Amino acid sequence: MNYRHHFHAGNAGDVLKHLVLATIIERLEAKPAPITVIDSHAGAGLYELDPEGGEWQEGIGRLLDHEPATWPPVCAAYATALAGDALLYPGSPLVALRLLREQDRVIACETVAPVSDALKDALARDPRAAVHRRDGWSALRAFLPVKTGRSIVLIDPPFEAADDFEQLAAHLIEAAKRASTAILLGWYPVKGRRAADRLHETLRVSGVSRILAVELLTQPDHDPGRFAGSGLIVIRPPWRLDEDLARDLPTLVDLMGYRATGSARVEWLAGEVVED
Repeated sequence: MNYRHHFHAGNAGDVLKHLVLATIIERLEAKPAPITVIDSHAGAGLYELDPEGGEWQEGIGRLLDHEPATWPPVCAAYATALAGDALLYPGSPLVALRLLREQDRVIACETVAPVSDALKDALARDPRAAVHRRDGWSALRAFLPVKTGRSIVLIDPPFEAADDFEQLAAHLIEAAKRASTAILLGWYPVKGRRAADRLHETLRVSGVSRILAVELLTQPDHDPGRFAGSGLIVIRPPWRLDEDLARDLPTLVDLMGYRATGSARVEWLAGEVVED
């Protein structure tokens, strides 16, 4: 894998991905049943941000220019997960672990040996966390459905392969059918609209119900050669997550200083399936 996790850590895509993940965990913790978070492409877990540069300065760095108390309400759980050294940014499995309770657990998959070792260190060998050195795509079949409680599945591929959008769509659909109650998250980059719109249409006609698409853009999305931001597919989102994101993401865009160039989008691709 050539994906430079450390260079990209804390960018605007991470802000969207992690605030939604944190918010969903917070919502599920309203009930005592255990939660399992499965992270298919977990990375190193903790990243030392370069004070001299890096994409984080255009993402979490802009948020940290403001006190967390001024962040929109949907960022509250995310702010809790970030508490600590501002230049040590947590990846998805650590964001989850910092918010989960004693009865919950994290299953994190990473195929690159040194990165997998770093992930074990980042999770401090917490008994609630299991790190597996294996391909993330195959892990979804291995771990779903979970045997007890509720599950959140995050699929965040590196988007190095030409077919990663197709793989994401196929595995989201398969996972939704294998685990009929799991909440599924799939992250994707936005460079022009073609690939993202094709992903949306594939999911729209998949027969899977309750599919939400959320995007946070820092630039206009009409140029296919320019990274404009990112999106997150959320299958079976908690109640009113769509409303809260639609209310607060535009405020987040403004707070991060992207009012002139950026935008937020919250769109239902598929609602409830009504049986005849």
